Amino acid sequence: MNTNHLPEIVDRSETGPYAAESDFDLMLVKKVPELISRHGIKFDPKVLVPSDDAMVDRLYEAAVELFVDIGAYNQTSERRILFSRGETEEIVAGQPSRIVLGTGKDAVVEVHREVESLVPCRVHSGPTGTPSSERHHKLILQSCAQEPLVDCLGAGSVSTYMGRQIVPGSPTEILGTRRDSAEAREAVRKAGRPGMHIEDNATPLTCQGKMAAVDPASGLRTSDGMLVSQMVEMKTDYDQLSRVAYMQSIGMHIVDLLVPLVGGLGGGAEGTALLTVAEHILGAVLYHPSYHFMGHMHLMRINNTDRMGLWIQAMAGQALARNTPMVVSNDIYCVSGTGTSGLLWEVAAGAMIGAVCGTHQHGMGVAGGATVDQTTGLEARFQAQVAHAALGMTRSEVNELVLGCLSHYEDRLDDPDPGKSFPQLYDVATLKPNGEWLDQYESVCEALTGMGLDIDGAWRRVLRDRDLAGVVS
Repeated sequence: MNTNHLPEIVDRSETGPYAAESDFDLMLVKKVPELISRHGIKFDPKVLVPSDDAMVDRLYEAAVELFVDIGAYNQTSERRILFSRGETEEIVAGQPSRIVLGTGKDAVVEVHREVESLVPCRVHSGPTGTPSSERHHKLILQSCAQEPLVDCLGAGSVSTYMGRQIVPGSPTEILGTRRDSAEAREAVRKAGRPGMHIEDNATPLTCQGKMAAVDPASGLRTSDGMLVSQMVEMKTDYDQLSRVAYMQSIGMHIVDLLVPLVGGLGGGAEGTALLTVAEHILGAVLYHPSYHFMGHMHLMRINNTDRMGLWIQAMAGQALARNTPMVVSNDIYCVSGTGTSGLLWEVAAGAMIGAVCGTHQHGMGVAGGATVDQTTGLEARFQAQVAHAALGMTRSEVNELVLGCLSHYEDRLDDPDPGKSFPQLYDVATLKPNGEWLDQYESVCEALTGMGLDIDGAWRRVLRDRDLAGVVS
């Protein structure tokens, strides 16, 4: 491919084959099951963490075929952006495998992780797909940033400015974005970690809004990142590509976000796993990101902690770990609310799979992302502890543990405990979790310890080893 990346993408967006969006969708609906059948991809609800390397590699091969045959759809130009296999493989092979996030003493290195890797997961945290209120947003961010096991902070989203609904593309989007970037910077400063990487400001919905987030003095810096999204499925537009142009021009980290839907165009587990891998390839080719957020979710429940969602995470993570140099983090979308044991069991299942299947950790969407202020730092602490405790385990060992976790929440996936909001679970003056939330946390930690996870000791070894090696090496 021409090394003048974005002008070439625009050229192909303007000259590629025309297709109505519905026709492109139909192409996917027909192609996905054919590839699944030909490559022998099969979901087993009793083996959620497969150890079948051959099937994992076949999944990756099917994803390359899908991307090369179908391409990416530009919703703005209504044309397919096509790439040869050689171009695709060259671009994927050139993806970064090691990135430095943040600055100074708070900078961390995030690397490509292999299957059953002993390299600890980096932990990103913050309101993941979960809205915050103007009143509590900055407190929620600080509660996450102050957790020693959290490496990077997500700035979250607030839908109002001075009590008024933010209108995308209007001055209120700019004003709200500037406010929330400043609050994220202040949160890491108050947590004593002023150079911590901030991975996004999720308030703006347009390119101009994203650009407003950058302010080296009091907002996002070039050592931070911002999301560039893919639309469901295998789609982009000029607004997203313009974000890439802006961030490349200032040397900022680009973060590829993809959200394949289980029960959507890919159908069930196998098809959605195929789309998940193919969309990582699409993100690499179109966006040239520093790292990727894997965010597949169930179309109706808005979660990925059921059997299909967990299998997809395990298969896609392994396919990318074994066949690419990409740095990938997994979003854990949960149905349970904050402050509940159900949330912790859902998080534990996803965190363990990420640890052994080659991904880093990226927080959790809580209660389907429908309730304001349902994020706290305590579940971030728990996610990190579980991920570190799973290091050194095999996929088959983790499979048994994940099935054990499912027994605590699977029967309530369609009727979850809604939980409570941040001010009901934390003292807003001291930013410490209250006794009710701590009791739930300690109870699940004790149960996981009884299942064989070193919840209390593993994270201490990870921190010790980082201190001995230096944070950035």
